[in-house]
Amino acid sequence: MMQDLKKCLRTKLIELNIFTLRDIGSDVDRITAKRFGQWATRLYVILFISALTILIFYTIIRPHILTKNFDEPSFIFYNHLRKTYGDELKCRCSKIAFTYNHFVEIEPIFHSVCTSEFVLEGWRLALVKGLDPNLTVYEQKDYRQFLSAHLQYLQGLCQLSIQSVNNSIDEFLTSLLVTVELLSVLNFENRLNILTEQIKINAPILFSRLLSSTQSILHGNAIISTYGTNFNYRILAYGSRDVYAYTEATIYDDECSCGLSPNCTMQGTLIERNSSRKIPLKGVRMGCTPSQSFLVSTLECFYDQSCLDLIQHYTNYENSLTPLSTTNLSHFSQNTTIGELINNLFIEQWSTQINYSSYYQQCSPSICSYTSIEKFNIFHTITVILGIQGGLTIVLKWICPKLVRIGSKIYHHRKNQSNTVHPINTNQVSSNATYNTTIQNTTGNNKITSMNIRLQNDVIPRGQSIFKMIFVIILLICILVGATVLSVYYARQKPSLCHPAFKQLSITTSCQLKTPGASVIADVNSDNQVDLIFPCQYDRTVNILFGTGNGTVKTTM
Repeated sequence: MMQDLKKCLRTKLIELNIFTLRDIGSDVDRITAKRFGQWATRLYVILFISALTILIFYTIIRPHILTKNFDEPSFIFYNHLRKTYGDELKCRCSKIAFTYNHFVEIEPIFHSVCTSEFVLEGWRLALVKGLDPNLTVYEQKDYRQFLSAHLQYLQGLCQLSIQSVNNSIDEFLTSLLVTVELLSVLNFENRLNILTEQIKINAPILFSRLLSSTQSILHGNAIISTYGTNFNYRILAYGSRDVYAYTEATIYDDECSCGLSPNCTMQGTLIERNSSRKIPLKGVRMGCTPSQSFLVSTLECFYDQSCLDLIQHYTNYENSLTPLSTTNLSHFSQNTTIGELINNLFIEQWSTQINYSSYYQQCSPSICSYTSIEKFNIFHTITVILGIQGGLTIVLKWICPKLVRIGSKIYHHRKNQSNTVHPINTNQVSSNATYNTTIQNTTGNNKITSMNIRLQNDVIPRGQSIFKMIFVIILLICILVGATVLSVYYARQKPSLCHPAFKQLSITTSCQLKTPGASVIADVNSDNQVDLIFPCQYDRTVNILFGTGNGTVKTTM
C-alpha cells in the first residue's frame, strides 16, 4: 500500500504541470507544451523555494524597526510612558517656541543691608541733619566728612545691583525656548541650570565694568574731589605779582599717593574737636575719594551696636540705630569688603523654581512615538512573506516558461551543430571520431550504401544538457538575489566612525592671544603634511602654518 502510494506520489510530482498551453505559447504542439510545462513547473518550484528561503533568512537577520504612536498624551500618561520607554520616547511639540516665564521663576535674595534702613534716603537725611552743613569745620581725616557720601553710595549701589539683576532676569524670562521635541525632565533642568548660571556670571561682570570705567575716568583725568581728599591746592608766590596755584596729591598709609593710585586709604576715625582724640570705626576706610575708599571698607560697623552708637552720638542723631542681624548671614561674612559684595551684586543666593508640568503644557505634544529595533519578530516575518509571495508567484509564473523555452532552443541549436558531419581527407586521422565505411560498387558506379558513424564526446545526452542548463540558470539567479539582499542589508547598517590619529607637533609662534581660540589642522596645500590654521585675536587675522614633515612648520608654502 505504501509502495503504491509513494509510486503514485512520485508519478504525480514528475508529471506535475501548473502551466497551461497559453503560458507556454500557442506556436508549440500540445505534447511539447506539456513537456515544457513540466520542466517549467520544476524550475518554478526550485526558484520559489530558493527565493522564499533567502527572503525568510533576510527578514530574520534584518533588524526590524517597530514604532508605536500615542496621540496627544496627557501629562500623567506621558510620565507613565517615560518610565516605560525611557529616552527612546520622542514627543513632537505643537508649538516650537515659548517664553521661559511660563515655567521658570527666578528670585534673587539680596544682602540684608540692601533691604535695611541704612539704604533709605529719609534715614540718611535724618542722620546727617545733626551734622554741620559746612563739612570743612571737621578735620580732613574725620569720617563725618565721608559719612553722607558713603551712605548715599551704598544706597546707589544697592539700587543699581537690584535693577541690573532684575533686568537680566527679565531679559532671560522673556526670551524664547525653541524646541521641536519635548525635552526630558533631566535635559530640561540641565538646560535651564546652564542658562541661569550664565545669568549669574554675566550680570556682575557688566556691573563691575561700569564701575571700573567710571573710576578710571575720574582718576585718569585727575578730577579733584569736593572733599579735598585726593588733591589740595597750594599757593606759590614769586614777588608781589607772580602768584600761581598748583595741586599736591594727598598721601595716605604706606606713603601711598593719590596722584599715582586711587586706592590709597587709611583707617576711618571720628575726631573730637577739643581733645583731637581719634576714635576708630570698625571696618571703615577713608581715602582719595569717598567712592573708592568705600569699596575697600566693610559692613562690620553696621553689625556692631557700639560702632553705631558712636555714629549716633557724633552725628547728634536722636533715634537709636539697629544693627544688621547676624543670624541671616549665609554667604558673606561681616568683614567682606564692599567691592566683593559688588562683584556678587549683593546677592546672597538665587532661588530658581522650574515647573516641568507647565513646560509640558506649553509644548503640548501632538504625538509621542516609541521606536525600537527587534532582531526577530515572527508576526512581522509572516506578514512580509505573505505580502511578497503574491508578487513572487506572478513573476516566476511569467518567467519560468520563457526560461525553459530559451533553454530548449539553446539545446537544439547545440544538438544540430554536434550532429553535422563534414567531409574529411582519408589521410587524416581524427582523435575524436572513428569512421567505418563500407562501399559497394553497383551498376558501374561507386555508391555509398551504408555508413556507420560513431561519434565520441560530440553529442550531449538530452536530459543531462537540460539539467545543467537549468542548474546554471538557478545558480545565477540565486547569486543575484543573494548579492542584492546582502548589499541592501549592509547598506542599512550604520557605518563605523573613523577616528583619525594625529601626531603631536611642538610649534613655537608669536601671536598675542587674550583667550584661547579654536584651531584647525588639515592638509591645506595638498602636500600630505599636517598644516595648522589658527585665529589671532590681537590683529584679527587667520594664520596658516604649513607643516614640513620633520616636526617643524613654516609660514609660507
